[in-house]
Amino acid sequence: MLVFSITFVLMGCATLWTPPEKNDLKIVDHQIHRDKKAIIIRAVHVPGLLEKGAALEYMVPAMAKIAKVGANGICLDLAGFSADGKSLDPAVAETIESYAERAKDQRMVCVINVLGDSRDSTFRKNAVRSAAKVLGTQRKALYIIDGPDAPPLAASFKRLAPNLVLAAPENGDVKIMTDPAVAGNNGLVLLSGSLPEEPWGNTNYLLPDNDQSYTMLDEAYTNPVEKMPWTPDNSKLSEEEQAEGFVSLFNGVDLDNWWNYYHEGESFRINDDGYLECYKAGAGGLVTRDRYEDFILRLEYKFNDADANSGIHLWVPRAARQSKIGFEIQLMGDSDLKEPHDTSTGAVYDVVPALTVATHPEGEWNALEIQTQGSHLKVTLNGIIIQDFDMDEVEELRYRLRKGFIDLQDHDDYVVFRNIRIKEL
Repeated sequence: MLVFSITFVLMGCATLWTPPEKNDLKIVDHQIHRDKKAIIIRAVHVPGLLEKGAALEYMVPAMAKIAKVGANGICLDLAGFSADGKSLDPAVAETIESYAERAKDQRMVCVINVLGDSRDSTFRKNAVRSAAKVLGTQRKALYIIDGPDAPPLAASFKRLAPNLVLAAPENGDVKIMTDPAVAGNNGLVLLSGSLPEEPWGNTNYLLPDNDQSYTMLDEAYTNPVEKMPWTPDNSKLSEEEQAEGFVSLFNGVDLDNWWNYYHEGESFRINDDGYLECYKAGAGGLVTRDRYEDFILRLEYKFNDADANSGIHLWVPRAARQSKIGFEIQLMGDSDLKEPHDTSTGAVYDVVPALTVATHPEGEWNALEIQTQGSHLKVTLNGIIIQDFDMDEVEELRYRLRKGFIDLQDHDDYVVFRNIRIKEL
């Protein structure tokens, strides 16, 4: 494999440009890319967060709040400069790495505001050099430099750190603009302070961390299904479940109370038996009309093939990765498994293994019940308890969402569902 590099000689020092690695941000075909996929950065600026460090108690709630309403990026002010800006604490690079890695794992993006709200011109010139020196190899974040003096500072930053993707009014890779009408639908624009005219379009944007932004985002990404009237058909529920207050979420006829997680995607249909089947990739998940907090969810599912993969996502946000912002109860075609692990059936995906293997053979139906109340999670599969614990006692789960949508996962494997019903507690 050939590795190409370009060396820029600047004022007696050399800066090396190298090709981006797999998860680095880069510009491809007039769009920001990560790995092989184009991404649109829909970010909220949260000042004062970076200096608190990268503990889960700070990172996770902030990112979850953003994803819950439909955005996918968190913008942090760079911290750790000396008073004159001539030095930057090298430890800040590790903190940014932690945020960027967490964001990537959650299908989100980390944005770094290089100069924060500093206004002193001498400090800003020094700080740009210091930041470029310390962060020049940290390529998993988007960097921004804004303000009236931004063009020359951006030019300096790009000379010193050519590997980093920079947004600036001039001399960056992405152009910062403030007028939605002028910004248009452009993957190399970062619209600052407002939503694009087409929120689902290609224009990146950055909003302030305030109630107005979160309300605006939640409204912008509300699916029309959520606003439509819907009357559940409970006629197929048992008399006992009807008396207990269960509501049928699937009537075997239509999907009027469901929507696809990915905009304009499609993966689910109703088969000739009146069952709900995931038959191809595209939707990302089939999402309930309403958000839920404490509930009992009951359903039956069936895989035809060994190693088939699906899951039930709980407390789903409007954007980002459902299983990492909320929770996923893993479902697999793994009936021959001897010992459960953290990605086998019944696991809280990638965190807590099931207590035991309780899956029926592929081709047979499995009865699943998920109960959540406060911080307690209990899961029963085919009459056997496979999860029963306090979520607050697990550090990785303590700060995730506890209210949101429920969805049936589309993992590009065939799976069938039926008898889906829920009772709010």
